[in-house]
Amino acid sequence: MDALIFDFDGVIADSEPVHERAITRAAQMLGVPFTHDDYMTRVIGLDDRDTFRVIAEMGGLALMPERLAEVVYTKQQHVLEMIDAGEVKAFPGSIELIRSAAEVMPVAVCSGAARVEIERILRRFEILDVFRCIVTADDVEKAKPDPAGYLMTAQKLGVEPAHCVTIEDTPRGLAAAKSAGLKAVGVCHSVSAEELTQADRVVETTEQITLDMLRSL
Repeated sequence: MDALIFDFDGVIADSEPVHERAITRAAQMLGVPFTHDDYMTRVIGLDDRDTFRVIAEMGGLALMPERLAEVVYTKQQHVLEMIDAGEVKAFPGSIELIRSAAEVMPVAVCSGAARVEIERILRRFEILDVFRCIVTADDVEKAKPDPAGYLMTAQKLGVEPAHCVTIEDTPRGLAAAKSAGLKAVGVCHSVSAEELTQADRVVETTEQITLDMLRSL
């Protein structure tokens, strides 16, 4: 293992509930009802652009690029407000794992979230400067489950994807990682183990992950 790459929401940050609330509020702009079941089955693991494309399709709407950008911006502002209010916490064990891994290898983030959200949270966690690089939905044309983000992350780190391990919490994230050729651990922070079948190993929480476990993959 030459590098360790982290997904963000649902792996480092317990932020999926914040995103769900923000998406639900922004969906009201479109007049489309949006439920917890919709979030879990239709959009979890997607970036904001694809999320609101899906929601628009649910309502039989066609979103012009300007309207899509407006809705995404509104959602992101809701998220930033909740971050600043201290509503996003780190999952137990995640910060410790990041710091211990960074002592012996490059660590990175590859996420479908927006850079402004990720950096705001990492700054609050006081670990922003630990990461060698951060690749977000802003950096790629196609977000997860497309492998572009992981391929870009490996390239920025200067390592082969096959020599990287990532930690993911959704089927879409795992699909992206495996398509890019990475080894992947699935963590059951957001969905059940039965939904993380593409992972090379599944754990309940990041507290159970050790560097020795990751190296064994």
